[in-house]
Amino acid sequence: MGETYDAVIVGGGHNGLTAAAYLARAGLTVNVLERRDIVGGAAVTEEFHPGYRTSTASYVVSLLRPEVVRELELHRHGYETIPLENTFTPMPDGRSILLTGDEAANAREVGQFSTRDHAAMRRFDGLIEAAASVLRETMLREPPALAGGGAGDLIEAIRLARGFRRLDAEQRHFLLQLFTTPVGALLDRWFESEIVKIKYAATATAGNFVSLSQPGSALNLLHLSIGEVDGVRGGWALARGGMGAISEALAAAAREHGAKIRTDALVEQILVENGRATGAMLGTGETVRARMVLANTDPKRTFLMLVGEENLDPDFAAGIAAYRMGSGTFRMNLALSGVPEFAARPGREIGPQHRSFIRMIASLDGMEEGWWTARRGELPAEPIVDAVIPTALDDSLAPPGRHVLSLLCQHYPYQPAGGRDWADLRDTAAGRIIDTVARYIPNIRDILVGWQAMSPVDLERIFGLTGGDVYHGRLDPDQLYSLRPHPQASRYRTPVKGLYLCGAGAHPGGGVSGAPGRNAARRVLRDLGRRTRL
Repeated sequence: MGETYDAVIVGGGHNGLTAAAYLARAGLTVNVLERRDIVGGAAVTEEFHPGYRTSTASYVVSLLRPEVVRELELHRHGYETIPLENTFTPMPDGRSILLTGDEAANAREVGQFSTRDHAAMRRFDGLIEAAASVLRETMLREPPALAGGGAGDLIEAIRLARGFRRLDAEQRHFLLQLFTTPVGALLDRWFESEIVKIKYAATATAGNFVSLSQPGSALNLLHLSIGEVDGVRGGWALARGGMGAISEALAAAAREHGAKIRTDALVEQILVENGRATGAMLGTGETVRARMVLANTDPKRTFLMLVGEENLDPDFAAGIAAYRMGSGTFRMNLALSGVPEFAARPGREIGPQHRSFIRMIASLDGMEEGWWTARRGELPAEPIVDAVIPTALDDSLAPPGRHVLSLLCQHYPYQPAGGRDWADLRDTAAGRIIDTVARYIPNIRDILVGWQAMSPVDLERIFGLTGGDVYHGRLDPDQLYSLRPHPQASRYRTPVKGLYLCGAGAHPGGGVSGAPGRNAARRVLRDLGRRTRL
């Protein structure tokens, strides 16, 4: 029958590896089963064109919890960050805003478009950070149960209330607006120049299929502000060597503590016997037995495909079926033979505009129309394009003098209208994105030597992201905290005995944070009666 492990982890994404490292560190026998030939899930570094490597899916780091970095000694295992401090927003008419760490320079940049927006931005950012400071504290804490909880749930509710009490009246009002107000209306209230609004709207829609007029569409502004990199709250960075370096460091930590990690191990079924998870069955027919199973797969895939509705309460299964997934994301990576030259900031040498978050968006109206177009199952005429040039900061990813342009594009339908297939539309979508980029980088076609394009269906096929959802579930107010992904599974333990969630479909949600993995490991150890330092 083979060995029975204390824990089998389905999926070797970064959260699964995090959970494995903590459980193995506590002395449990752990086996991680990853269907691809590389660990990391969506946090991987791969060669996408001969000589060119990049983070093929997730591409920037901010949310990775410093506690995880410290406790698992990730720096010792090769994890290193490169700060990404600038934001560059070029416009098709040749104007732009370049924001750096120099506030006097920033005031001049914004002053080209508005005499008051720079001051408004500083105040707006301060309010976001105040709200983020409360939610940041909840990332490594288990959400309280909505009903039937115990003393621990009451204590967590009190902790959350105390966090809100630290906020003044304006900060509390602003936090409520982030949860309820359409981001378009919020930005109209705060700013007068469209280019400034575009900067924030791009964050609200990054990996997030929302309309600018949808209540709660500002939530991603908050979610993407709760990170911390090397002591800088709200900071962003690249991982040297790509995001795969994070996953490899986590895998090294797990192995160091005795965890077993298997690649090319496709899990077809989570075994359930007498209402209890007892292991996993692989595509080969092999069974791997365990006293408990942790699923790093998204909730729909976990419950409806791997566990099966026949092993679930019908009401719970219906709730998971209603869980909303689909981020409307299309990913591209471009291999370039030289430096991309921006029309708004000409120059053939790498400058601060290249070492930036880059937002290539023509208008707010175009962003909104793109959402409606995707809702109709069509490709956007004017895609939202967020970009970074990782080789501007990390020259290990491409040959000398050559570069990678990494693009996160919105909004794209998972299911194209008219019964069309993404296999027939992928090149058309990629061509439109390159056309869009060419409006801002006129020499892009001259230096383009290769590219990789991934539709929502490709993201599902390659990385196991149901609906192509990079967050494992939309960040809507009713899919957060004690409601994520369902009140009966929001605390990592699920209605199936011995089955736990450790992926981004659990609190605190998407992004490369390691928090769901750490939190799930903590819940497992508590259920086993183990003392834990977590």
